[in-house]
Amino acid sequence: MAALEFDDFDPKIAEAVLSGFGMLSDGLMGYLGIRHTRVGPGTLSAEVDVVDEFLNPFGMIHGGVLSALVDHTLGAVMYPVMPAGAWAATTEYKLNLTAPVREGVLRVDAEVVSMSRSAGVIQVRAYEVSDGGERLVGLAQGSCTIKLPG
Repeated sequence: MAALEFDDFDPKIAEAVLSGFGMLSDGLMGYLGIRHTRVGPGTLSAEVDVVDEFLNPFGMIHGGVLSALVDHTLGAVMYPVMPAGAWAATTEYKLNLTAPVREGVLRVDAEVVSMSRSAGVIQVRAYEVSDGGERLVGLAQGSCTIKLPG
């Protein structure tokens, strides 16, 4: 499958997304400690540290943490490839939890796989990254509504 081309890709917006628009310390993003680690045309990687506060009584990260990270990246990956002034909102997503997360870092890699002027479809792969390497822990696909300026 050929990669999508993004005529509206803006490297300056990508840099702003990478830095978290200066907002990653606010609200839920700040509480979870979300960090954007890579942004490209239609791609974004983000991560959070696995900390005790995120673990359930069985010593595994609560699925809501991964779900929140997926929801965040579904929208954030869209900004560098939308027209300036547009905004994206998650419409829906399906998340499969494939393995428990117990330690290290939870990383998600998002990719825009389809995009029109009014919507985008994004796939997200989630990994536990630790001293033992990385392993797939979740798969998601979702859509975002795009609201153009004006």
